[in-house]
Amino acid sequence: MRTPTSARQEVEAKFDVDLTFVVPPLTGLAGIASAAGPTEKRLDAVYYDTDDLRLARHRITLRRRQGGGDAGWHLKLPLSGATRDEIRRPLNVIERDPSREGTVPGEFADVVAATTRGRPLAPVARVRTVRRATTLRAPDGHDLAELADDEVHAQALGSATTVSCWREIEVEALGDDPRVLPAAGAVLCGAGARPAAWPSKLVRALGSQVPTELPELREPPSRVAGAEETAGEIVRGYLATHTRALLAADARVRLGDPESVHDLRVAARRLRSSLRTFRQLFDPIPAGALQDRLRKLNLLLNPARDGEVQLERFTAAIDALDDRDLLGPVAARVQGHLRSQHLRGREQALVWMRDARYLTFLDDLIAFVAEPPYSARGYRPAGAALRIPIRKADRKLRRRVDRALHTPAGAGQDAALHAARKAAKQLRYAAETATPVYGEDAGKHARRAKKIQNSLGEHQDCVIAQGVLREFAIAANQAGESSFTYGLLLGAEREQAHLTRDTFTARWPELARRRHRRWLR
Repeated sequence: MRTPTSARQEVEAKFDVDLTFVVPPLTGLAGIASAAGPTEKRLDAVYYDTDDLRLARHRITLRRRQGGGDAGWHLKLPLSGATRDEIRRPLNVIERDPSREGTVPGEFADVVAATTRGRPLAPVARVRTVRRATTLRAPDGHDLAELADDEVHAQALGSATTVSCWREIEVEALGDDPRVLPAAGAVLCGAGARPAAWPSKLVRALGSQVPTELPELREPPSRVAGAEETAGEIVRGYLATHTRALLAADARVRLGDPESVHDLRVAARRLRSSLRTFRQLFDPIPAGALQDRLRKLNLLLNPARDGEVQLERFTAAIDALDDRDLLGPVAARVQGHLRSQHLRGREQALVWMRDARYLTFLDDLIAFVAEPPYSARGYRPAGAALRIPIRKADRKLRRRVDRALHTPAGAGQDAALHAARKAAKQLRYAAETATPVYGEDAGKHARRAKKIQNSLGEHQDCVIAQGVLREFAIAANQAGESSFTYGLLLGAEREQAHLTRDTFTARWPELARRRHRRWLR
């Protein structure tokens, strides 16, 4: 399945204004030397969503727009703050016919599949805009921002079509100068503009049809107003955060974004770890089933991520070598093999992610987080009910580290250190979960666990790298090539593994001091 043809990051600020508002001059501030325009554009956009507005609830926008210089299909995915990724695909010949709304391109429907989960996409609103656009430029003539003065006529489509009209101002950054938006916003507000009450034209057009909460953020029916939060509610908040992260990462894996496989894997790992650590707060049958499927997702993502990490690691190591030590097509063999491994792994993961069973899993996950099946312990006050599982996770980490440090150097110790790393990861996520209750005590504990995880993670990366380099050396020998360079790289990885282990061993007494665990008593 092909991916959309172009993408860019959109950073903008929106303002509500009255019909009589006069746009003040913005030249002379934040590097703005001149303004070109305004030029008038007439835009006609049809917005698509599911019947229960799943995209709008997740701050995702999908539209087919005609008019202006970017006519086509636009998909906007939220990043952080006011930043969004905008992915575009031009209209084909049939779609340019104004009498045809067309159907959503398959590549766009695929990107949002984890959010729609089988619900069909159909028109939900039509927004016609008369835009008067002014380009704000730097002294050297390059574009800093576009100020769009929009007169908007919107229709919410459905059983009861509603029409609304308003005027708004959008200022979109076109460069990377961070001063433009806040400076322009201050001048506009000083002239009578107001920060927009609605995040987008679509949400304003739909109004009360868009729920204020995502389904996984609905209050559970057991909550009593004014009562102390229960352990289950605290854990559910953590699960909700990383369910959203999982859905966001899913879309970016389908787009092929760098680091997206890592983000999806981390979200799944956090969810699975929390369900395992705090398992006594939930009905064990549905919680256990979700753990199993989250584990399967991680296993499917491993080849893609491993190839990505090893490619970056070995490329840097090869680039650091003296040219005299590069014997044979080392870079070509390493890059060719690992890039293929990454791409094959990603495609295999996508096959499963496009299967109906995966979408059913997402439905089950969201339903679980929306209204968790708590056990009796889940309704207890958060304090002790969270502290006991975290204390167990802390003891588990200390036992595993002690076992590893008393194991003779070799494969056995490598495996024991890897087991300790996984325990550190579980403790980190558990402490993160408890931060709303224990504040900085839990935060510090999570950060210490992360240090342990990272240190042991570097050791494990060295161990894995040695095995991969052995395989490359064997393949080179079989092809009649020199294996000298692979041996050189393997020796460096072995030395780094020893250094990492020795550094961690020296730091462990401080990281394990009893005073760090007083809050768990």
